[in-house]
Amino acid sequence: MGNTIGRNIKNYRKNKGFTQEELADLLNVTPQAVSKWESENSMPDVSMLIPLAKVLGVSTDALLGYDSLSENDEVIARVKSTIESMNNSDEGRAQKALRISEYLSTETTLNPGCFEIILDYVQETANLSMYADPVLENCFPDDTERVKKLCKDAIRKGVYLISHCSDKELVEKTHYAVAWIYIHDKDFDNAREHINVLPSISTCRIKENIGMELTFFESGFEKMKGDIADSSVALFDLTASMMNTIAQDYAWYGEREEGIRVIEWCEKIIKAFATRKETLNMNHYLRVRRSLAFFKLVSVRRAGDEEGAVKLYNEFAEEIKAEDLTDEQKQTVMDLLQNDIDHYSKYT
Repeated sequence: MGNTIGRNIKNYRKNKGFTQEELADLLNVTPQAVSKWESENSMPDVSMLIPLAKVLGVSTDALLGYDSLSENDEVIARVKSTIESMNNSDEGRAQKALRISEYLSTETTLNPGCFEIILDYVQETANLSMYADPVLENCFPDDTERVKKLCKDAIRKGVYLISHCSDKELVEKTHYAVAWIYIHDKDFDNAREHINVLPSISTCRIKENIGMELTFFESGFEKMKGDIADSSVALFDLTASMMNTIAQDYAWYGEREEGIRVIEWCEKIIKAFATRKETLNMNHYLRVRRSLAFFKLVSVRRAGDEEGAVKLYNEFAEEIKAEDLTDEQKQTVMDLLQNDIDHYSKYT
C-alpha cells in the first residue's frame, strides 16, 4: 500500500471539499472519530469502509491504498530529465512529440503508480494528436495507426489516473489533456464529457477570490497582500492562455483586418499586466508576447502581404528591444518567434 488509510481518508475528504464535521454527519459518526482516523490514532471499523468509500466517491481498494501506489521521485526525475533531453534535440516538433509519447507509453506501463508521469504522457500525446490532426498539420499520414494506438493508450491511462488519483489538480489537468485528444480525433461527445467536469469561470465563484477575503477577515490586509500577489499571477496565466486561444483562431481563420484588430486587443490586455511585473509569470509572458506577434504575422501573410509581415516583424523586434527585459529574455522572445516562423512557414 502506497498510502495509509488515514491519509487517504483525509485526501479524499479534501478532494470532495468536506470538513471533518460534514463527513462525520454523512456517516453518522462524531467529528472526533473522523479526526482520529485521519491522525491514525484509530482505524474505522470494517463496517464503515463501504459507506466511507461511497461518500468519498472512491473504491474500497483506493481507500485502503491498494490503487494509490506512491510516486517514485527518482523515477519521475529520471523520466523528466530524459524528456528534457529529447526536447533539446534537433528533430522537428512533430517527430519529438511522437518520440516522447512512445517513450512515456513505455514508462507509464512500467510505473503505473507514478501519476505525474501519466499526466505527462497524456499531455504529450494531446500535443502529438494536434500534429496528427489531418485538418491541422497532418504530420503523420503514413503513421496513422501508430498515433491512434498511442492516443488510445493515453486515454486509458488518463482515465485510470482520474479514477484513482486524489490530487485534484492532476485530475483536472488530465481531463483537459484527454479532451484535447478526443477533439483532434473528432470525437466531440467524449471531449465534452471531460470538459464539462472542469471548473468554470462563468460563475465567478472561484476559490482565489473568496480565499483572499478569508485571509483578510482572518488575518488582515497585510497578510491578504500575499494572497493578492499569488492570485494576480494565476489571473495572468488564465488571461494569457485565453488571449492566446482567441488570437490564434482569429489569425488562422478570420479576415485580415478583424484578425489584426482582435490580436492587438489581446496584446493591450497582456501589456496591461506587464505594468506590474509582480503579477506576471515571466516565462508565460515571454511566450504569449511571441505568440501574439506570430499570429499577427499569420494574419498578414495569409492575405499575401509578405512586405507587411516583414514590417510587423521588425516593429516587434524594436518593441521588444525597448521593453524592460533582460538581454536573455529579449533573445528568448525572438528565438521563440523565429522557431514558430520556421515551423509554420509551410502553412502561410
